[in-house]
Amino acid sequence: MTQPKIYPLCETALTVIWGDTIDKDIRRRVQHLNGLLKQNPFTGFIETLPAYTSLTVFYAPEMIRMGNVSPFQFVEAHIKNLFGEAPAGNSEPENIISIPVCYEAEFAPDLELVATSGGLSKEEVIERHLRKIYTVYMMGFLPGFAYMGEVDDTIAAPRKPTPRALVEEGSVGIAGKQTGIYPLPSPGGWQIIGRTPLCLFDLQKSDPFLIRTGDKVQFNAITKEAFVKIKNEQEQKVERKPEEQVADAVVIKPGVFSTFQDRGRLGFLAYGVPLSGAMDLPAHCLANALAGNTKNAATIECAMGGLSIQFKKQAVIAVTGTGDAFVNGQKIRSYQPLGVSKNDMLEIRYNGDGIRTYIAVRGGFAATDIMNSKSACLRAGIGTALIKEEELWFGEAVSPTLKRLQDNVTIPVHTAAVHIRIMEGIEMNRMEPESVQQLYAQPFTLSNRSDRMGCHLLGEPLSLNETRELVSTAVTKGTIQLTPGGQLIVLMNDCQTTGGYPRVAQVVAADLPLLAQLRPGDTLRFTNISFGEAEELYLMQQKNIDAFFG
Repeated sequence: MTQPKIYPLCETALTVIWGDTIDKDIRRRVQHLNGLLKQNPFTGFIETLPAYTSLTVFYAPEMIRMGNVSPFQFVEAHIKNLFGEAPAGNSEPENIISIPVCYEAEFAPDLELVATSGGLSKEEVIERHLRKIYTVYMMGFLPGFAYMGEVDDTIAAPRKPTPRALVEEGSVGIAGKQTGIYPLPSPGGWQIIGRTPLCLFDLQKSDPFLIRTGDKVQFNAITKEAFVKIKNEQEQKVERKPEEQVADAVVIKPGVFSTFQDRGRLGFLAYGVPLSGAMDLPAHCLANALAGNTKNAATIECAMGGLSIQFKKQAVIAVTGTGDAFVNGQKIRSYQPLGVSKNDMLEIRYNGDGIRTYIAVRGGFAATDIMNSKSACLRAGIGTALIKEEELWFGEAVSPTLKRLQDNVTIPVHTAAVHIRIMEGIEMNRMEPESVQQLYAQPFTLSNRSDRMGCHLLGEPLSLNETRELVSTAVTKGTIQLTPGGQLIVLMNDCQTTGGYPRVAQVVAADLPLLAQLRPGDTLRFTNISFGEAEELYLMQQKNIDAFFG
Protein backbone atom coordinates (compact mmCIF):
# COMPACT_ATOMS: atom_id res chain seq x y z
CA MET A 1 0.00 0.00 0.00
CA THR A 2 1.30 3.49 -0.88
CA GLN A 3 2.08 6.05 1.80
CA PRO A 4 -0.95 8.05 2.97
CA LYS A 5 -1.50 11.67 2.01
CA ILE A 6 -1.25 14.40 4.67
CA TYR A 7 -3.08 17.70 4.27
CA PRO A 8 -4.08 20.55 6.62
CA LEU A 9 -7.74 20.51 7.65
CA CYS A 10 -7.36 23.90 9.34
CA GLU A 11 -4.66 25.81 11.25
CA THR A 12 -5.06 23.48 14.25
CA ALA A 13 -5.53 20.09 12.61
CA LEU A 14 -4.13 17.90 9.86
CA THR A 15 -5.59 14.78 8.27
CA VAL A 16 -3.75 11.62 7.26
CA ILE A 17 -5.76 9.77 4.60
CA TRP A 18 -5.17 6.34 3.03
CA GLY A 19 -7.83 6.36 0.32
CA ASP A 20 -11.54 6.60 -0.35
CA THR A 21 -12.68 2.99 0.08
CA ILE A 22 -13.88 1.41 3.32
CA ASP A 23 -11.42 -1.39 3.91
CA LYS A 24 -10.42 -3.42 6.97
CA ASP A 25 -6.71 -3.17 6.16
CA ILE A 26 -6.97 0.63 5.98
CA ARG A 27 -8.87 0.63 9.25
CA ARG A 28 -6.02 -1.30 10.91
CA ARG A 29 -3.55 1.29 9.63
CA VAL A 30 -5.70 4.13 10.98
CA GLN A 31 -5.90 2.46 14.38
CA HIS A 32 -2.21 1.62 14.37
CA LEU A 33 -1.14 5.23 13.75
CA ASN A 34 -3.71 6.43 16.28
CA GLY A 35 -2.17 4.20 18.92
CA LEU A 36 1.38 5.26 18.05
CA LEU A 37 0.47 8.94 18.36
CA LYS A 38 -1.09 8.42 21.77
CA GLN A 39 2.03 6.55 22.89
CA ASN A 40 4.34 9.19 21.35
CA PRO A 41 2.57 12.57 21.67
CA PHE A 42 4.34 15.70 20.47
CA THR A 43 4.43 19.15 22.03
CA GLY A 44 1.01 20.73 21.49
CA PHE A 45 -0.82 17.44 20.80
CA ILE A 46 -4.53 17.63 21.78
CA GLU A 47 -6.49 14.68 20.37
CA THR A 48 -7.18 12.47 17.36
CA LEU A 49 -10.31 11.69 15.36
CA PRO A 50 -10.20 8.34 13.50
CA ALA A 51 -12.58 7.85 10.56
CA TYR A 52 -13.12 5.16 7.92
CA THR A 53 -10.00 5.86 5.87
CA SER A 54 -8.34 8.73 7.73
CA LEU A 55 -6.94 9.98 11.01
CA THR A 56 -7.21 13.67 11.89
CA VAL A 57 -4.79 15.07 14.46
CA PHE A 58 -5.70 18.19 16.45
CA TYR A 59 -2.97 20.29 18.02
CA ALA A 60 -2.18 23.74 19.48
CA PRO A 61 0.17 25.56 17.06
CA GLU A 62 0.90 28.27 19.65
CA MET A 63 2.67 25.63 21.77
CA ILE A 64 5.02 24.63 18.94
CA ARG A 65 8.05 26.87 18.61
CA MET A 66 10.61 25.32 16.29
CA GLY A 67 12.43 28.22 14.62
CA ASN A 68 12.03 28.12 10.85
CA VAL A 69 9.73 25.08 10.90
CA SER A 70 6.01 25.91 10.89
CA PRO A 71 3.69 24.11 13.35
CA PHE A 72 2.14 22.12 10.49
CA GLN A 73 5.56 21.04 9.20
CA PHE A 74 6.60 20.02 12.70
CA VAL A 75 3.51 17.83 13.24
CA GLU A 76 3.73 16.41 9.71
CA ALA A 77 7.35 15.37 10.29
CA HIS A 78 6.49 13.78 13.63
CA ILE A 79 3.73 11.70 12.03
CA LYS A 80 5.90 10.61 9.09
CA ASN A 81 8.47 9.33 11.56
CA LEU A 82 5.79 7.02 12.96
CA PHE A 83 4.81 5.45 9.63
CA GLY A 84 5.51 1.76 9.45
CA GLU A 85 3.91 -1.55 8.73
CA ALA A 86 0.31 -1.94 9.85
CA PRO A 87 -0.25 -4.41 12.69
CA ALA A 88 -1.30 -7.96 12.00
CA GLY A 89 -5.00 -8.57 11.43
CA ASN A 90 -5.70 -10.04 14.87
CA SER A 91 -3.51 -7.74 16.98
CA GLU A 92 -6.50 -5.92 18.48
CA PRO A 93 -8.41 -7.58 21.34
CA GLU A 94 -12.09 -7.99 20.46
CA ASN A 95 -14.68 -6.29 22.66
CA ILE A 96 -18.06 -7.63 21.55
CA ILE A 97 -21.06 -5.62 22.77
CA SER A 98 -24.51 -7.18 22.63
CA ILE A 99 -27.28 -4.75 21.65
CA PRO A 100 -30.94 -5.79 22.12
CA VAL A 101 -33.22 -4.58 19.31
CA CYS A 102 -36.98 -4.69 18.91
CA TYR A 103 -37.89 -5.07 15.24
CA GLU A 104 -41.66 -4.79 15.74
CA ALA A 105 -43.58 -2.49 13.40
CA GLU A 106 -43.91 0.59 15.64
CA PHE A 107 -40.12 0.64 16.09
CA ALA A 108 -39.27 -0.22 12.46
CA PRO A 109 -40.97 2.21 10.04
CA ASP A 110 -38.66 1.30 7.13
CA LEU A 111 -38.33 -2.44 7.63
CA GLU A 112 -40.91 -3.27 4.97
CA LEU A 113 -39.30 -0.88 2.47
CA VAL A 114 -35.87 -2.48 2.98
CA ALA A 115 -37.43 -5.93 2.59
CA THR A 116 -39.34 -5.03 -0.57
CA SER A 117 -36.36 -3.36 -2.25
CA GLY A 118 -34.26 -6.46 -1.59
CA GLY A 119 -36.95 -8.93 -2.62
CA LEU A 120 -37.04 -10.33 0.91
CA SER A 121 -39.53 -10.83 3.69
CA LYS A 122 -39.26 -8.69 6.84
CA GLU A 123 -38.20 -11.81 8.76
CA GLU A 124 -35.35 -12.40 6.30
CA VAL A 125 -34.12 -8.80 6.71
CA ILE A 126 -34.10 -9.22 10.49
CA GLU A 127 -32.30 -12.56 10.27
CA ARG A 128 -29.61 -11.13 7.99
CA HIS A 129 -29.16 -8.06 10.19
CA LEU A 130 -28.70 -10.31 13.22
CA ARG A 131 -26.35 -12.88 11.70
CA LYS A 132 -23.24 -10.66 11.49
CA ILE A 133 -20.88 -9.23 14.08
CA TYR A 134 -20.22 -5.62 13.06
CA THR A 135 -17.04 -3.57 13.42
CA VAL A 136 -17.31 0.01 14.71
CA TYR A 137 -15.25 1.88 12.12
CA MET A 138 -15.74 5.40 13.50
CA MET A 139 -17.88 7.69 15.67
CA GLY A 140 -19.47 10.90 14.46
CA PHE A 141 -22.62 12.88 13.63
CA LEU A 142 -23.88 12.73 17.25
CA PRO A 143 -22.16 11.85 20.54
CA GLY A 144 -22.02 8.07 20.68
CA PHE A 145 -23.19 7.49 17.07
CA ALA A 146 -21.24 4.44 15.85
CA TYR A 147 -20.77 3.81 12.13
CA MET A 148 -20.69 0.03 11.76
CA GLY A 149 -20.17 -2.26 8.83
CA GLU A 150 -20.83 -4.01 6.79
CA VAL A 151 -24.37 -5.33 6.42
CA ASP A 152 -25.23 -8.17 4.05
CA ASP A 153 -25.46 -6.96 0.43
CA THR A 154 -29.09 -8.07 0.24
CA ILE A 155 -30.22 -5.62 2.96
CA ALA A 156 -28.01 -2.67 2.00
CA ALA A 157 -30.26 0.35 1.39
CA PRO A 158 -29.63 3.96 0.33
CA ARG A 159 -30.37 6.90 2.62
CA LYS A 160 -33.76 8.54 2.33
CA PRO A 161 -33.97 11.29 -0.33
CA THR A 162 -35.47 13.59 2.32
CA PRO A 163 -34.34 13.00 5.92
CA ARG A 164 -36.93 12.60 8.67
CA ALA A 165 -37.35 15.67 10.88
CA LEU A 166 -37.06 13.41 13.95
CA VAL A 167 -35.59 9.97 14.46
CA GLU A 168 -36.20 8.52 17.92
CA GLU A 169 -33.36 7.81 20.34
CA GLY A 170 -32.16 4.21 20.02
CA SER A 171 -33.35 3.80 16.43
CA VAL A 172 -31.30 1.22 14.49
CA GLY A 173 -30.83 2.08 10.84
CA ILE A 174 -29.15 1.12 7.59
CA ALA A 175 -27.47 3.52 5.15
CA GLY A 176 -25.73 1.88 2.22
CA LYS A 177 -23.77 -1.02 3.72
CA GLN A 178 -23.52 0.69 7.10
CA THR A 179 -25.65 0.11 10.16
CA GLY A 180 -25.86 2.40 13.14
CA ILE A 181 -27.84 3.49 16.21
CA TYR A 182 -29.11 7.01 16.88
CA PRO A 183 -27.98 7.81 20.45
CA LEU A 184 -30.18 10.94 20.70
CA PRO A 185 -33.39 12.20 19.06
CA SER A 186 -32.27 13.81 15.82
CA PRO A 187 -33.13 14.47 12.19
CA GLY A 188 -31.80 11.64 10.05
CA GLY A 189 -31.96 9.92 6.70
CA TRP A 190 -31.10 6.30 7.55
CA GLN A 191 -33.63 3.51 6.94
CA ILE A 192 -34.95 2.60 10.40
CA ILE A 193 -35.49 -1.15 10.93
CA GLY A 194 -35.67 -1.39 14.74
CA ARG A 195 -34.93 0.27 18.06
CA THR A 196 -32.83 -0.54 21.11
CA PRO A 197 -33.84 0.41 24.66
CA LEU A 198 -30.21 0.87 25.67
CA CYS A 199 -28.82 4.35 26.27
CA LEU A 200 -25.70 4.84 24.13
CA PHE A 201 -24.80 8.28 25.50
CA ASP A 202 -25.54 8.73 29.22
CA LEU A 203 -24.16 11.82 30.93
CA GLN A 204 -25.16 10.47 34.35
CA LYS A 205 -22.41 7.85 34.07
CA SER A 206 -18.71 8.45 34.66
CA ASP A 207 -18.11 6.90 31.23
CA PRO A 208 -21.03 8.17 29.09
CA PHE A 209 -20.24 6.08 25.98
CA LEU A 210 -21.49 2.52 25.56
CA ILE A 211 -19.68 1.91 22.25
CA ARG A 212 -16.24 3.01 21.01
CA THR A 213 -14.31 2.91 17.75
CA GLY A 214 -12.81 -0.55 17.30
CA ASP A 215 -15.53 -2.37 19.26
CA LYS A 216 -17.54 -5.24 17.79
CA VAL A 217 -21.33 -5.16 17.98
CA GLN A 218 -23.80 -8.03 17.75
CA PHE A 219 -27.54 -7.36 17.68
CA ASN A 220 -30.08 -9.67 19.30
CA ALA A 221 -33.85 -9.54 18.80
CA ILE A 222 -36.20 -8.81 21.73
CA THR A 223 -39.96 -8.45 22.14
CA LYS A 224 -41.80 -5.21 22.78
CA GLU A 225 -42.36 -6.31 26.39
CA ALA A 226 -38.63 -6.83 26.91
CA PHE A 227 -37.96 -3.44 25.26
CA VAL A 228 -40.29 -1.65 27.70
CA LYS A 229 -38.80 -3.45 30.71
CA ILE A 230 -35.20 -2.57 29.79
CA LYS A 231 -36.19 1.00 28.89
CA ASN A 232 -37.85 1.53 32.26
CA GLU A 233 -34.76 0.23 34.04
CA GLN A 234 -32.56 2.59 31.97
CA GLU A 235 -34.67 5.64 32.83
CA GLN A 236 -34.56 5.34 36.61
CA LYS A 237 -33.28 8.66 37.93
CA VAL A 238 -31.27 9.43 41.05
CA GLU A 239 -33.12 11.81 43.37
CA ARG A 240 -31.12 14.93 44.25
CA LYS A 241 -31.68 17.07 47.32
CA PRO A 242 -32.58 20.69 46.55
CA GLU A 243 -29.91 23.33 47.16
CA GLU A 244 -30.60 25.53 50.17
CA GLN A 245 -28.03 28.24 49.48
CA VAL A 246 -28.99 31.65 48.14
CA ALA A 247 -27.97 32.12 44.50
CA ASP A 248 -25.43 34.77 43.45
CA ALA A 249 -27.72 36.03 40.67
CA VAL A 250 -30.98 35.10 38.96
CA VAL A 251 -32.17 35.23 35.36
CA ILE A 252 -35.13 37.61 35.02
CA LYS A 253 -35.39 37.27 31.22
CA PRO A 254 -33.38 34.59 29.39
CA GLY A 255 -33.17 36.43 26.07
CA VAL A 256 -33.51 34.92 22.62
CA PHE A 257 -30.78 32.32 23.17
CA SER A 258 -28.31 32.50 26.05
CA THR A 259 -25.93 29.70 27.07
CA PHE A 260 -22.83 29.10 29.17
CA GLN A 261 -19.68 28.77 27.05
CA ASP A 262 -15.96 28.41 27.66
CA ARG A 263 -13.16 27.64 25.16
CA GLY A 264 -14.70 24.31 24.18
CA ARG A 265 -14.82 20.62 24.95
CA LEU A 266 -11.47 18.99 24.12
CA GLY A 267 -10.70 15.29 24.03
CA PHE A 268 -14.03 13.83 22.88
CA LEU A 269 -14.16 14.39 19.12
CA ALA A 270 -13.45 10.69 18.56
CA TYR A 271 -16.78 9.93 20.27
CA GLY A 272 -18.80 12.30 18.09
CA VAL A 273 -18.97 15.08 20.71
CA PRO A 274 -18.84 18.59 19.16
CA LEU A 275 -16.17 21.07 20.23
CA SER A 276 -18.70 23.81 21.14
CA GLY A 277 -17.30 26.81 23.07
CA ALA A 278 -17.62 30.55 22.52
CA MET A 279 -18.35 31.46 18.89
CA ASP A 280 -16.47 34.78 19.22
CA LEU A 281 -13.47 33.46 21.12
CA PRO A 282 -11.51 36.74 21.43
CA ALA A 283 -14.59 38.48 22.88
CA HIS A 284 -15.05 35.63 25.38
CA CYS A 285 -11.39 35.68 26.41
CA LEU A 286 -11.28 39.47 26.69
CA ALA A 287 -14.37 39.50 28.93
CA ASN A 288 -12.63 37.00 31.22
CA ALA A 289 -9.38 38.97 31.26
CA LEU A 290 -11.24 42.15 32.24
CA ALA A 291 -13.07 40.31 35.02
CA GLY A 292 -9.83 38.82 36.40
CA ASN A 293 -10.52 35.24 35.24
CA THR A 294 -8.61 32.60 33.29
CA LYS A 295 -9.23 32.19 29.55
CA ASN A 296 -11.40 29.14 30.11
CA ALA A 297 -13.78 30.50 32.76
CA ALA A 298 -17.41 30.16 31.70
CA THR A 299 -19.12 33.25 30.31
CA ILE A 300 -22.69 33.74 29.17
CA GLU A 301 -23.01 33.96 25.38
CA CYS A 302 -26.18 35.93 24.62
CA ALA A 303 -27.46 35.89 21.03
CA MET A 304 -29.75 38.69 19.84
CA GLY A 305 -30.08 40.32 23.27
CA GLY A 306 -33.10 40.26 25.57
CA LEU A 307 -31.17 38.90 28.58
CA SER A 308 -31.77 40.40 32.05
CA ILE A 309 -29.90 39.27 35.19
CA GLN A 310 -30.41 40.50 38.76
CA PHE A 311 -27.45 40.23 41.09
CA LYS A 312 -27.98 39.00 44.65
CA LYS A 313 -24.59 40.16 45.87
CA GLN A 314 -21.77 42.49 44.86
CA ALA A 315 -19.83 41.36 41.82
CA VAL A 316 -17.42 42.51 39.12
CA ILE A 317 -18.58 41.99 35.55
CA ALA A 318 -17.32 42.70 32.03
CA VAL A 319 -19.39 42.81 28.83
CA THR A 320 -17.83 42.35 25.37
CA GLY A 321 -18.91 41.46 21.85
CA THR A 322 -21.79 43.32 20.26
CA GLY A 323 -25.06 44.60 21.71
CA ASP A 324 -25.66 47.30 24.31
CA ALA A 325 -25.48 46.73 28.07
CA PHE A 326 -27.46 48.57 30.72
CA VAL A 327 -27.30 48.48 34.53
CA ASN A 328 -30.47 49.68 36.23
CA GLY A 329 -31.54 51.25 32.93
CA GLN A 330 -28.33 53.24 32.44
CA LYS A 331 -26.14 52.33 29.49
CA ILE A 332 -22.68 51.16 30.53
CA ARG A 333 -19.40 51.06 28.65
CA SER A 334 -18.51 47.65 27.25
CA TYR A 335 -14.95 46.30 27.26
CA GLN A 336 -14.28 47.55 30.81
CA PRO A 337 -14.62 45.92 34.24
CA LEU A 338 -17.58 47.20 36.25
CA GLY A 339 -18.65 46.70 39.85
CA VAL A 340 -22.31 45.91 40.47
CA SER A 341 -24.19 45.88 43.77
CA LYS A 342 -26.81 43.64 45.33
CA ASN A 343 -30.15 43.89 43.45
CA ASP A 344 -28.56 45.64 40.44
CA MET A 345 -30.11 44.61 37.13
CA LEU A 346 -27.96 43.93 34.03
CA GLU A 347 -29.78 44.05 30.69
CA ILE A 348 -28.41 43.17 27.23
CA ARG A 349 -30.15 44.75 24.24
CA TYR A 350 -29.65 43.86 20.59
CA ASN A 351 -28.39 46.92 18.69
CA GLY A 352 -27.96 45.61 15.15
CA ASP A 353 -24.14 45.68 15.19
CA GLY A 354 -23.80 41.91 15.60
CA ILE A 355 -25.61 39.09 17.32
CA ARG A 356 -23.43 37.84 20.19
CA THR A 357 -22.65 39.46 23.55
CA TYR A 358 -20.42 37.94 26.25
CA ILE A 359 -20.89 38.49 29.98
CA ALA A 360 -18.13 37.53 32.39
CA VAL A 361 -18.30 37.70 36.17
CA ARG A 362 -15.27 37.65 38.44
CA GLY A 363 -14.73 34.00 39.37
CA GLY A 364 -16.57 32.77 36.27
CA PHE A 365 -20.05 31.26 36.16
CA ALA A 366 -20.18 27.98 38.10
CA ALA A 367 -22.00 25.99 35.43
CA THR A 368 -22.00 22.20 35.50
CA ASP A 369 -18.77 20.71 34.19
CA ILE A 370 -19.56 18.00 31.61
CA MET A 371 -16.65 16.18 29.96
CA ASN A 372 -14.12 18.83 31.04
CA SER A 373 -16.15 21.79 29.81
CA LYS A 374 -19.00 24.04 30.91
CA SER A 375 -20.05 24.74 27.31
CA ALA A 376 -23.65 23.96 26.43
CA CYS A 377 -24.38 22.06 23.20
CA LEU A 378 -28.11 21.55 22.91
CA ARG A 379 -27.97 19.38 19.77
CA ALA A 380 -25.79 16.92 21.68
CA GLY A 381 -27.99 16.96 24.78
CA ILE A 382 -25.27 18.71 26.80
CA GLY A 383 -26.44 21.60 28.97
CA THR A 384 -29.42 23.86 28.30
CA ALA A 385 -30.20 27.42 27.31
CA LEU A 386 -30.82 29.78 30.24
CA ILE A 387 -34.43 29.96 31.42
CA LYS A 388 -36.48 32.47 33.39
CA GLU A 389 -35.79 32.42 37.15
CA GLU A 390 -32.71 30.21 36.71
CA GLU A 391 -30.30 30.65 39.59
CA LEU A 392 -26.70 31.57 38.74
CA TRP A 393 -23.62 30.87 40.82
CA PHE A 394 -20.13 32.35 40.66
CA GLY A 395 -16.79 30.60 41.07
CA GLU A 396 -13.73 31.71 43.03
CA ALA A 397 -11.67 34.59 41.69
CA VAL A 398 -8.16 33.59 40.58
CA SER A 399 -6.62 37.01 39.95
CA PRO A 400 -6.15 39.72 42.59
CA THR A 401 -6.18 42.46 39.95
CA LEU A 402 -8.56 43.62 37.24
CA LYS A 403 -7.56 44.80 33.78
CA ARG A 404 -8.44 47.76 31.65
CA LEU A 405 -7.94 47.87 27.93
CA GLN A 406 -4.68 49.31 26.67
CA ASP A 407 -4.95 52.09 24.10
CA ASN A 408 -3.50 49.85 21.38
CA VAL A 409 -6.18 47.13 21.73
CA THR A 410 -8.51 47.20 18.73
CA ILE A 411 -12.17 46.43 19.28
CA PRO A 412 -13.70 44.84 16.15
CA VAL A 413 -16.29 46.85 14.23
CA HIS A 414 -19.02 44.72 12.68
CA THR A 415 -20.71 45.69 9.44
CA ALA A 416 -23.43 44.14 7.28
CA ALA A 417 -21.02 43.39 4.39
CA VAL A 418 -17.67 41.73 5.09
CA HIS A 419 -14.84 39.88 3.42
CA ILE A 420 -14.04 36.48 4.91
CA ARG A 421 -10.66 34.92 4.16
CA ILE A 422 -10.62 31.25 3.23
CA MET A 423 -8.16 28.51 2.26
CA GLU A 424 -8.81 25.99 -0.49
CA GLY A 425 -10.29 22.74 0.81
CA ILE A 426 -9.23 19.21 -0.02
CA GLU A 427 -12.29 18.71 -2.27
CA MET A 428 -12.23 22.05 -4.07
CA ASN A 429 -11.06 20.15 -7.16
CA ARG A 430 -14.52 18.56 -7.28
CA MET A 431 -16.03 21.93 -8.17
CA GLU A 432 -16.55 23.06 -11.76
CA PRO A 433 -13.93 25.72 -12.67
CA GLU A 434 -16.71 28.26 -13.26
CA SER A 435 -18.07 27.59 -9.76
CA VAL A 436 -14.62 28.12 -8.23
CA GLN A 437 -14.52 31.54 -9.88
CA GLN A 438 -18.09 32.15 -8.74
CA LEU A 439 -17.11 31.30 -5.15
CA TYR A 440 -14.85 34.35 -5.05
CA ALA A 441 -16.84 36.64 -7.36
CA GLN A 442 -20.38 36.55 -5.97
CA PRO A 443 -21.76 37.81 -2.65
CA PHE A 444 -23.44 35.34 -0.28
CA THR A 445 -26.25 36.13 2.15
CA LEU A 446 -26.52 34.60 5.61
CA SER A 447 -29.73 32.57 5.84
CA ASN A 448 -32.04 32.67 8.85
CA ARG A 449 -31.37 28.91 9.19
CA SER A 450 -27.93 29.75 10.58
CA ASP A 451 -27.13 28.81 14.17
CA ARG A 452 -24.28 27.60 16.37
CA MET A 453 -24.01 24.45 14.23
CA GLY A 454 -23.47 26.22 10.93
CA CYS A 455 -23.93 29.32 8.78
CA HIS A 456 -26.17 28.55 5.80
CA LEU A 457 -25.30 30.79 2.85
CA LEU A 458 -27.58 31.80 0.00
CA GLY A 459 -26.20 32.59 -3.44
CA GLU A 460 -26.21 31.44 -7.04
CA PRO A 461 -25.88 27.63 -6.88
CA LEU A 462 -22.39 26.18 -7.32
CA SER A 463 -21.72 22.95 -9.22
CA LEU A 464 -19.61 19.85 -8.74
CA ASN A 465 -17.83 18.05 -11.56
CA GLU A 466 -18.01 14.80 -9.59
CA THR A 467 -21.04 13.60 -7.66
CA ARG A 468 -19.62 10.36 -6.27
CA GLU A 469 -20.44 10.10 -2.56
CA LEU A 470 -17.52 10.75 -0.22
CA VAL A 471 -16.44 8.54 2.64
CA SER A 472 -17.10 10.49 5.85
CA THR A 473 -14.06 12.09 7.42
CA ALA A 474 -13.29 14.87 9.91
CA VAL A 475 -14.73 18.35 9.68
CA THR A 476 -14.32 21.23 12.09
CA LYS A 477 -15.49 24.77 12.73
CA GLY A 478 -14.82 26.87 9.65
CA THR A 479 -15.13 23.94 7.21
CA ILE A 480 -17.16 25.02 4.15
CA GLN A 481 -19.25 22.20 2.69
CA LEU A 482 -21.01 22.28 -0.68
CA THR A 483 -24.44 20.62 -0.48
CA PRO A 484 -26.09 18.64 -3.32
CA GLY A 485 -28.35 21.66 -3.88
CA GLY A 486 -25.35 23.83 -4.73
CA GLN A 487 -25.42 25.94 -1.55
CA LEU A 488 -22.67 26.42 1.02
CA ILE A 489 -22.69 25.66 4.75
CA VAL A 490 -19.91 27.01 6.96
CA LEU A 491 -19.69 24.69 9.94
CA MET A 492 -19.43 26.38 13.33
CA ASN A 493 -18.73 25.41 16.94
CA ASP A 494 -21.57 22.92 17.50
CA CYS A 495 -21.07 21.14 14.17
CA GLN A 496 -20.84 17.38 13.76
CA THR A 497 -17.35 15.92 14.02
CA THR A 498 -17.42 14.09 10.66
CA GLY A 499 -19.15 14.75 7.36
CA GLY A 500 -19.57 13.48 3.82
CA TYR A 501 -20.27 16.64 1.81
CA PRO A 502 -17.30 18.00 -0.20
CA ARG A 503 -15.08 20.28 1.92
CA VAL A 504 -14.43 22.91 -0.71
CA ALA A 505 -12.81 25.50 1.57
CA GLN A 506 -11.94 26.43 5.15
CA VAL A 507 -12.54 29.80 6.82
CA VAL A 508 -9.34 31.01 8.46
CA ALA A 509 -9.52 30.92 12.25
CA ALA A 510 -8.77 34.65 12.52
CA ASP A 511 -12.04 35.45 10.71
CA LEU A 512 -14.34 33.01 12.54
CA PRO A 513 -15.19 35.62 15.23
CA LEU A 514 -16.30 38.02 12.51
CA LEU A 515 -18.44 35.34 10.89
CA ALA A 516 -19.91 34.46 14.31
CA GLN A 517 -21.24 38.01 14.69
CA LEU A 518 -23.00 38.20 11.30
CA ARG A 519 -26.79 38.45 11.32
CA PRO A 520 -29.29 36.75 9.00
CA GLY A 521 -29.51 38.93 5.89
CA ASP A 522 -25.91 40.14 6.14
CA THR A 523 -23.73 39.61 3.07
CA LEU A 524 -20.18 38.37 2.75
CA ARG A 525 -17.59 37.70 0.09
CA PHE A 526 -14.74 35.23 0.17
CA THR A 527 -11.06 36.07 -0.36
CA ASN A 528 -8.48 33.33 -0.90
CA ILE A 529 -5.23 33.15 1.08
CA SER A 530 -2.63 30.41 1.51
CA PHE A 531 -2.45 27.99 4.41
CA GLY A 532 0.87 29.53 5.47
CA GLU A 533 -0.75 32.97 5.70
CA ALA A 534 -3.68 31.54 7.65
CA GLU A 535 -1.33 29.80 10.08
CA GLU A 536 0.51 33.10 10.72
CA LEU A 537 -2.81 34.90 11.29
CA TYR A 538 -3.84 32.21 13.78
CA LEU A 539 -0.58 32.56 15.73
CA MET A 540 -1.00 36.34 15.79
CA GLN A 541 -4.59 35.97 17.04
CA GLN A 542 -3.40 33.70 19.87
CA LYS A 543 -0.63 36.13 20.74
CA ASN A 544 -3.17 38.94 20.98
CA ILE A 545 -5.42 36.84 23.22
CA ASP A 546 -2.47 35.93 25.46
CA ALA A 547 -1.66 39.65 25.73
CA PHE A 548 -5.04 40.21 27.41
CA PHE A 549 -3.80 38.08 30.30
CA GLY A 550 -0.16 39.25 30.37
